[in-house]
Amino acid sequence: MSQLKHIIILVITLFAFGQAAESQSTAVRPYEGAMHVYTCNGISAGADYNFYITANADGSGRFDDGLTGEFDIINEKGKVGEDGLASSPIQWNMGASMRIYYLWLEATAPGGCSNYISMQIAPQLNVFDILSENIPVDNTVSCPAIASTDGFNAIASTYDAGSTTLNFKIRRENGTTNNWSFEPVLTVDPAYNLGISIVSIVGVNSGNLTADANKLYTVNGADSEVIVTVAVKNLPGTIQEVSLMIKNQGENNTNLQDSNPANDTVRHRIEIMPVINGLQGV
Repeated sequence: MSQLKHIIILVITLFAFGQAAESQSTAVRPYEGAMHVYTCNGISAGADYNFYITANADGSGRFDDGLTGEFDIINEKGKVGEDGLASSPIQWNMGASMRIYYLWLEATAPGGCSNYISMQIAPQLNVFDILSENIPVDNTVSCPAIASTDGFNAIASTYDAGSTTLNFKIRRENGTTNNWSFEPVLTVDPAYNLGISIVSIVGVNSGNLTADANKLYTVNGADSEVIVTVAVKNLPGTIQEVSLMIKNQGENNTNLQDSNPANDTVRHRIEIMPVINGLQGV
């Protein structure tokens, strides 16, 4: 097969699902675990295309995608349509940050002549993180609420201890403008208090979120944080330890997973409310 030696005029465009920044996963600096789409345009219609990756800028050291675990080319080969585009998602896996790669696009005309274009890709360690925290961060202890807005009714015929409202923050770090999602799990110790619930999860651009069938809340990518409001029934005479854990969190499109499970759970202690049995006068 003859190979054309003229100047390559094809242009690779990157759909990185986010604006380029060192603190994000981008197509040229993808996080391990991220998937990005690579598209080459201006190719002659009817040409066959082939994406592959090499270790060196001169095209030598070609990797076998089937044997290389550091990446997966999802749509390696195909035929160019009338739009002149060739596109493939590439999943960057653990270990990819250990080297620099060169992504190549080979276009072969029906007559057998080929043309090439390449770009350098430098994967990086995943630092994408979704974490939970108190508001503010050091606000870890509260007295039980006795305001009427929290359910306390001082003039009820029988004593009602009401409930305490707590606010937590779920925050994204080092992500792109893609949507992101998580599943919140609310627990309390002592576990016999069944009067706990998530009242709302709200983001500035996301509005009031609702869970899908998999219990996941999906946040608008323009929001880097959401506020989780919970209600906990007061138990007079008892300290309550409230925990909000997030799981199954990740970024849409890039498939990025959380890199730091150590900050997935936030705790808040509700101190003892004195027991009051009743009030009488003589």
